Amino acid sequence: MWLHRSRLSYLFCGAGIFLFPFSSNAQSSNTVPVNAESTPEIVKELPAFFPGAKTDEGYQSQVLPEFSLSEQMRGASGAGFLQKPEEQDHAEGAGVSDSDVSTSDATSLLADAPGYTSTHPATSGSVRQEPPGYVTLPNCPYDKTHAKECRMHWRQMFISSALYLAFQNAGNLYTGYWYRYETMTGKWWDRYIASVDGWLWDKWSDNNGVLDDYVGHPMMGAITNDIWRQNDPKAMSIEQGNNWLYYRGLLRATAYSTIFSFEWKLGPIGEASIGHNGDHYYHDQGIVTNETGWVDLVTTPIGGTLWTMAEDALDRHLVRRIEEKPRNPFTLLGISFLTPAQGAANILRFRPPWYRDSRTVKAASFWGDPPPPYDRESIEIADAEASGRLEATRLNRAEEELAEAPSPEAVNPVIRPVTRPGQPETPQWPYYGGVHEFGAWWGLSLMSGHVWGSAGDVKYMPIDVRYSYEFTRHDHWTMRYSPEVTALAMLDEPIADPTNNPMEERKRTYGSGLSPVGFQSDFFPSHRVQPFFSTNGGFIYFMDKVLSPQGSQFMYTVDFGTGINIFRTQRQAVTIGYRYQHLSNADISHHNPGTDANTFYVSVSRFRTKGYR
Repeated sequence: MWLHRSRLSYLFCGAGIFLFPFSSNAQSSNTVPVNAESTPEIVKELPAFFPGAKTDEGYQSQVLPEFSLSEQMRGASGAGFLQKPEEQDHAEGAGVSDSDVSTSDATSLLADAPGYTSTHPATSGSVRQEPPGYVTLPNCPYDKTHAKECRMHWRQMFISSALYLAFQNAGNLYTGYWYRYETMTGKWWDRYIASVDGWLWDKWSDNNGVLDDYVGHPMMGAITNDIWRQNDPKAMSIEQGNNWLYYRGLLRATAYSTIFSFEWKLGPIGEASIGHNGDHYYHDQGIVTNETGWVDLVTTPIGGTLWTMAEDALDRHLVRRIEEKPRNPFTLLGISFLTPAQGAANILRFRPPWYRDSRTVKAASFWGDPPPPYDRESIEIADAEASGRLEATRLNRAEEELAEAPSPEAVNPVIRPVTRPGQPETPQWPYYGGVHEFGAWWGLSLMSGHVWGSAGDVKYMPIDVRYSYEFTRHDHWTMRYSPEVTALAMLDEPIADPTNNPMEERKRTYGSGLSPVGFQSDFFPSHRVQPFFSTNGGFIYFMDKVLSPQGSQFMYTVDFGTGINIFRTQRQAVTIGYRYQHLSNADISHHNPGTDANTFYVSVSRFRTKGYR
């Protein structure tokens, strides 16, 4: 039974991982979503200053599949660029006809249009000034030139896979005493070889539960499928459909899931090496087993593929409709439970669970990405595009010329943002970080200190959510008020009078708390790497008495720490830090040994400043 309980870490990984979304907004690439059922060679995409199809206070986007380019430029669709009424009247009075356009310059005119990108051999060019031969993400599924930007993202794929393996192994070690005992007993390499050699290849069942074999492992396969697809440009933007492009990406992901499954069961970073499944037998509910068999090697890739197809269908026909309007992060988080495998894979690449490569999903939150700046250059370009009917007519004729050339049957719809005349540019916060910070951190202490506390051999693991507010800033340092909520704290301590049962030599107690007093001083605020000092004070209430049978469930906490903030982007940071934490009941009970924890932790944070981007 101990192994059955430990295997629940699969389910914990798939569902519990949603507790820690790394940010509140997701944005896809700057290109138009691709329908896998078409084979476009011409993709019109937004200029660089309109990143993605978003909806926010200051702007919105619409899909316009029914209007020609000239109609959009004139504003006939109701969603064109800025156009002044007097300019429109002037253009209409110019008397320009379609015959004024020569076919010789049609292709070059359309290629020079802002926001237009084409893979047609006769055209090239875009406002983004991409290098010759550049293939955008929506075009990668159709690329036959082996373009560099369409190749597999191996590095990120290996990072996500390694994180997933580490999470699974940590779950097994944390939830199973015998996993820890078997891993640390004997000669590790010899036991690993014996585990592989002891695998029962002539047996189907591994004597684990139905949930483990037929729910947990298929979900594991679906997560690894999504890890592959989110790093494969030929599958990233493809949505579910009955076509070769979709099935090709799915087959490639299934092959990777099969390899991952064998590594998890027989590899050096899986159950054969951590837990040593296969090299020893034990009695479990009257059955002698070493927990090996074919079942998980089959249900992980095959069941995972079926799970992935089910999630893809839900995502296309249900989730997409639900998330059409901007929603708060908690609503999007709830929607993400309809596609848990995709959500888990997203978090493993440091994205929120509702992120999609094929479309933009916008969280209506202060912590979401701010709208792009409506700078002077952007407005001038928009005005120039809509300045008269002459250019619009010429571009329309150029479009018709290209439509007559050999090309796929369908062309992707054009997305045009609606700008507001006179909208001021949103200024950019000139430093790394921001006034407001929201983040979460996970820490672990494996050894006790004795500066204030006397209880030893205590393990401590807190998971905290933090907010900080910068209330003073100087050239070389800042000061922040930083309260925290301890969402979950685990304290592992030895039992005073242990029995002969090794599983009862230690006790784990869980609790939650609050640290309303907290301050942090950051140094070198204009640098990407910022060292800091911090201190916090509060309390934790545990579910049982801790540190002594005559102790208390209520413990005061105080800590002093240091670390470094490493900014991945201007508004997102990863923190590596250390805290010396003291836990004590302040003599409110009969016995107060207290304990000190040497807690090392990692944190992720997002920063915002009101009125700035």
